Amino acid sequence: MNDAPTRARILVVDDEPAVREYETSLLSELGHEVLEAADGAEALELARAKQPHLVLLDIMMPELSGIEVCRQLRADPRTRDIRVIVVSAVDAKRALEESIIAGADDFLAKPIHALELMVRVRSILRVRNIPDEEERLEAYVKNLQAMRRLEQAEN
Repeated sequence: MNDAPTRARILVVDDEPAVREYETSLLSELGHEVLEAADGAEALELARAKQPHLVLLDIMMPELSGIEVCRQLRADPRTRDIRVIVVSAVDAKRALEESIIAGADDFLAKPIHALELMVRVRSILRVRNIPDEEERLEAYVKNLQAMRRLEQAEN
């Protein structure tokens, strides 16, 4: 299985500065290059210009929601292969469903727990270069299961 790159480019998108700062701090500590966007339009512009490996995308943002940003990323040939983790504090079941329909690769509920964020990011980055979507999903699930077993063994 692919190992995660030592340094990936990750775009953190949230209209709350404290949330962006928290996620950026965690990801920077892991050695990733982190870009930040405060709204959907800025996120699309940065995604097209900087081609991040992964986008952490808040759903609830003024003007252009995270769901719409995800749809536009998937519709654009330049950005369709960027991995997307949607982050939301709203009704998790509805948000998860909307995120999947929009093309998100994963979903995290707020408040974000550092360990969960790190596990999800690592898993997404490990499987991002697998071209077949079904194989990528299978590898991602196996990755998550293996990391959870390791975490449980350590506790």
